[in-house]
Amino acid sequence: MRKKEESIYNAEKLAKFFGVTKKTIWGWCKRGKLPGFKIGKHWKVRVADLQKMIDRKVKIPKESAFPTTPKLF
Repeated sequence: MRKKEESIYNAEKLAKFFGVTKKTIWGWCKRGKLPGFKIGKHWKVRVADLQKMIDRKVKIPKESAFPTTPKLF
């Protein structure tokens, strides 16, 4: 049995996830915007590779960027 990290998404599932068309997913994979690979004519993306890509793109704000909450008492 596969772990979730070893799962593979197809273009249809990715299109639903990103809210775009399958054609857009194909283009992103072809241009390297998504870490995809082809099996026959079909683009696939490993969940673990997608998660790594998302983790690299997420920016975590510095603590100083958050306003301090005033003390009530």
